[in-house]
Amino acid sequence: MTENESEGATHVMAPPPKMYYKQYTTLAVANNSTPPPPPPPIGEYSAFGITHNPDDPRSILSSLKEHGVTQLYSDAADNIKELKKLKSSLLISFLDLLDVLIQCPTNPIREKKIEDLELLFINFHHLVNTFRPHQALETLIQMIKIQKDQKLNLVEQINSKMEQVRAGLHTTINSLPALLPHSPDCKVESTEVDMETDKSNEPGIEALLNSLDDLVERELGG
Repeated sequence: MTENESEGATHVMAPPPKMYYKQYTTLAVANNSTPPPPPPPIGEYSAFGITHNPDDPRSILSSLKEHGVTQLYSDAADNIKELKKLKSSLLISFLDLLDVLIQCPTNPIREKKIEDLELLFINFHHLVNTFRPHQALETLIQMIKIQKDQKLNLVEQINSKMEQVRAGLHTTINSLPALLPHSPDCKVESTEVDMETDKSNEPGIEALLNSLDDLVERELGG
């Protein structure tokens, strides 16, 4: 290969893998300095010899007949059973090709066996792709379940902390009557204090807080 041919090849072929994975080090990921993802294709594009148009939903998974490829399975049949049949046909065709190559590699039947294998692989690949929408749906369901479990776990932690705070408030308020001066405006039951949001308890709690503020001011003033 000449120098000019080598330069031309570098423009056609993709860079080696190390040019990619070296940009995704732990430090680069932590600093968010990794390369951005490739932009989505705009307009029609070709992949594996098939033209796709992202704006046309039918082109996402068009039928084999639209591409001029013979369809070996029935649309009304069970896709899982058809996949198993195609798998068996692939194995048998591959063994037939090996047999031809062993006995007579120049036999024209060899080309026919290769074409049969190619057709089987295309049908198998297309049939597998019919499960992609279901796979995407199941992936979203699993993601939602994980998010739900995380949120429920967070709610349980919050409720646990709230119960600890309520228990601490019960203990603190029940111990206050022995420290506060006797006041007709401050009446606290020493047995149990309902810390729920009951409107009837708001004046008593407010008076208790006011008395506590007065006690703190007297102590600081003394």
